[in-house]
Parts: sequence; C-alpha cells; structure tokens
Amino acid sequence: MLENMETPWKYVVAALIFPIFFQNDLFQFVWGAQDPMSIALAKRILLLWPACAIIFCCWMSVPNILSIIVRQNRREFISAVFLTWWDLGRSIFYFWGGIIRFIINLGGWAYGLIRLIVLGFLLMAKDLLLFPMRAFGEVSNTSFQRGIPWPAILMMVVWTCVEAAIFTFVMNDLVINVMESFSDGEFQGGIWLKMGLFVVFTFFVLGSYAVIHTLGQAVKEKKWGSVVAYALIELIVAAVETVLFYREFVDALVPWFAQHAGDNFELGIAGTLGIAFTVWFGIRCMTWFLFGASAIPMLLAMIQRTGIDMQGSSRGAAGAGKSQNPMMVYIHGAMTEFREEMDWVQAKGDYILSSFLVPPLQILAVCINFCTLLIGGNHLFQLPFRSFQDILDTKDLIEKARKSVRKD
Repeated sequence: MLENMETPWKYVVAALIFPIFFQNDLFQFVWGAQDPMSIALAKRILLLWPACAIIFCCWMSVPNILSIIVRQNRREFISAVFLTWWDLGRSIFYFWGGIIRFIINLGGWAYGLIRLIVLGFLLMAKDLLLFPMRAFGEVSNTSFQRGIPWPAILMMVVWTCVEAAIFTFVMNDLVINVMESFSDGEFQGGIWLKMGLFVVFTFFVLGSYAVIHTLGQAVKEKKWGSVVAYALIELIVAAVETVLFYREFVDALVPWFAQHAGDNFELGIAGTLGIAFTVWFGIRCMTWFLFGASAIPMLLAMIQRTGIDMQGSSRGAAGAGKSQNPMMVYIHGAMTEFREEMDWVQAKGDYILSSFLVPPLQILAVCINFCTLLIGGNHLFQLPFRSFQDILDTKDLIEKARKSVRKD
C-alpha cells in the first residue's frame, strides 16, 4: 500500500502506522514457536505481556500526538505522554521484579505451611507416645489432692464385684437345688442365673457397708435409739453372711485344722460359726478402714441424689485444676501456635495474591492511562502500585474520572 503512494504522503502514513512494521516480528519472537519448550515458556511469561503493552501504547501514542493540534496546554500534554511511556518502562521492570518476588514469597509460604503441618504431626505423635506417662503422672498428682476419693471408690467397686462373684459361686448350687424342688428337677440354671445372683449379691455387699456407715453416723450423733436399731440390723447381716457365705471358707480350712490337731478333731457348729464371724469381722474392718469409709459416703450421696459436700475441698481442687496442664500439652500448644500460624498464612496469602496480581495490572494500568490521556488529558491511575490496596475500587475510579472531566 505504501509503495503506490507519493513520497511525502508515504512518510506521513508510515509514521501513523509505524507499529505495523515491527509488531509481527516482535510477536513471533516473544511467542517462541521455533524455540525449545522451556525457552518458549520463559518468553511467554516474561515478554509476551510487556510486548502486547508496548504495541498497544505505540498505537495509542499516534492519536495522542495528533490530538496536540487541538489541545490548549500542549507542553503539559506532551510531558504527560512522555511520563506515560516512562510509567510503561517502569511497570515492565516492576513486572519482572514482581514475578521474582512472587516466586520467593510463594516458596516461603509453602515452606511455612509444610513446616506447620509436619510439626503438627510430630507434636501429635509425641503427645500420643508420652500420653500414658503423663496420664500416670496426672493421676499420681491428683491422688494426693483434696476432692472426691476416686481411688477409694474404684477399690470399693472392685472389692464388691470380687465378693459378689465369690458369693455367686458359693450359692449357685444351693439356688439350683432350691429351684429344682419347684420345677421337678428340670431347672438347669446357666449363665443367666449366675448373672442374676451376681447383681443381687452386689447390692447385698454394698448394703452391708451402708449399714456400717449409718451405724457410725448414729454413734457420732449420739442417737442411741438409732444405734440399737442399726446394730441389730448389722448383727442380722453378719449372721446371714457368716452362715451362708463365710462358713464355706471355714469348711475349706477344716482339713488343715485336722492335720495339725489329730484325727479325732471336730470343730463343731459353734467353732465353725465363730471362726466364720471372725473372718467376716476382720475383712469388714480391713476393707472399711482401707477404702470403705471414704467410698461409701460418696456412693450413698450419688445413689440418694443428696449431693457431695466437700467442705472447702472444692476450692483446693479448683485451684489445683487451674494450675494443671492439659493432658495433650504438645497438641494444646500446637493448636495455639496453629491459630497464630494460620493468621500468618492468611496474611501471607493476601501478600502473595497481591504480588501475583499487581505486576501485570501495572502494565494494564499504563495502557489504560494512554486511553484516558487521549480522552481526558490526564492519568486515571497513579503508578506504580505498591500493593493490591493501592488499586482503587471501580466506584472510586468512576468518581475520579468524573472529577477530572468536570475540571476540564
């Protein structure tokens, strides 16, 4: 087309469309279709966006320069055109530097996140490995503090189950014989009978300890009528347990007595019941002073729903509870640190997003500034952008454009 024009007009048209002479070669170079993939990819990332901006600004410079003819403040406008090109060059370098900063920030953010995850798993594994020792230490510490006597209650429950199991074994055959008399010899018993007897004797044993506790309370309060009544009840309980349960224990010792006393040894009913009562009394005293005196009042308060009066021990327990560390101390500390690290991750994520978006947006802002320079004679954006917060919202940009139009 230029070959058919005359010489003066040829140069004028060539000056107006001068980007067409190099834009194709520039695009082919930055696209790198003939280059290896790594070089082509590097060119497309680093050079394609700046090349497009340069071509666009070249095309926009032509009408801007032509508009000088009709403008009033020509010197200021020409300065603005040169400053816009300066902003373009600076934005391109900011674009390249922003890519490097984005890679560094992304690497640091990924390292921090991976470090946070790995340390979290390591601390969790450490807590799980050390949990048995810490739990044992916690139980040991709380065992010497004032409060509910859980060790005594646990020993009371265990002893009750042991004694109920022994009574169940002793009385199982007797109950089967009694039931066979009602069923003409067809009663088999089985596991269900044993379970039922175990439950009954569990309440029986706990009831005997409850009578001892009630008798002691009546003696402390000097209620002599209640003392006599509870003493009779305890004697009846002792007689029943001696005759039905502990007598079997004495029968098991008769061969040993006979071995040392001679062949004509006969213990007799009085000696058997006397030894059985002594065994019952000794076991009751031993278990009562060891854990029954502490556990039975708590169990009665739980059963009767009367509440537990710790008489000031709750204050000590509360104070002790405040000074105690959580069982999973490493996980607890890791969760606290995790919350702080998540705030860091979120802030760092915003910073990485800013470093990713700001470099290309600066070049786009220069292109828009060329357009607004042509239309309104001034720049819409103040460059360079330091962070994403420097980019105004759309409403603010529209309001700024309206003010510039009114000013003109």
